Formats: sequence, C-alpha cells, structure tokens
Amino acid sequence: MDSNVDRARTDAFAFLTKHKTGVLATVSAQGESRSRLIYYVCDDNFTIYFSTLSSTRKFLDFAVHPQASFTVATEDVPQTLQIEGVVSEVTEEQRIERWLAPLVDVLMSNKLFYWPVLKLSQGEVKLMQLKPTWIRWADYAFAEAGTSIYKEILVKE
Repeated sequence: MDSNVDRARTDAFAFLTKHKTGVLATVSAQGESRSRLIYYVCDDNFTIYFSTLSSTRKFLDFAVHPQASFTVATEDVPQTLQIEGVVSEVTEEQRIERWLAPLVDVLMSNKLFYWPVLKLSQGEVKLMQLKPTWIRWADYAFAEAGTSIYKEILVKE
C-alpha cells in the first residue's frame, strides 16, 4: 500500500476509536428509512459492535434488510467516517465475551445517564455487529488544498 492509503486508514481508525457514538441508518420492511444514534465499540477491521433489544424497530429492520449505513462525524474538526455493511447478531460466546464488556464500559461511562436499553422494559438484549462492505474517510480539516478529501478505506476480509 502507498503511504497515503496507510495514513488514511490509520487516521480513520484513530477517529473511529476516539468516538463512541454514531448514527446508524436502516430500512424498514415497508421501505421507510430510519436512523438513530447508537453507542459502539469497534475492532481493527472497522466492524462496529452495538447493542439493541429484540423488540426494537432497528432489530426488526435487520431481519428484513440487514444492510445498514453508519456515520461518525465531528463539527469542531470537520471529519467524517462513513461505513456501509451488513448487520448480524453476534451469537458466538467467545465473541460476545470479547465485545460486550468494552461496550458496557462505554454505555456505563456517563455517571448521570447510562445505557439507554436499561430504561426499556421489553425484549432481550442483543449484541450486534455491522461488518463493513465499504468505508470512506473524509478529512475536511487537514486535507491538502487541491487534493480529494475523500479516501476509500480497503475493507479487509
């Protein structure tokens, strides 16, 4: 890989791990677009891990349309990371153990307001993953003049 591609991947991953919330967009069975803020953790392949309840609209959306998009952005330093991919439930015990603990740490990190799922009463907690099929990093802040601010990040299998 060339140094620009390596640098973009490194910068995008640093950005993703620095933040803990993003917007997840899905499509309902009726074709309606939906989006919501989620808390997440990620692995070094840019796979996003998040929780939901089995009774939520997003969980029901995944059963019909597992494709989703996810965006993390900042206003103060204009940068965005966009991920498109396929959502599935994590069912392997080892992977649940690996990713649920750091996700719960994120969800419980605010001492006043904590894991939103705990305020809901219906449904089983599910650990979900968004496995990327496409990733784009946009650095509006530090891109050199005359160059493309958009960098495609290679999706690793």
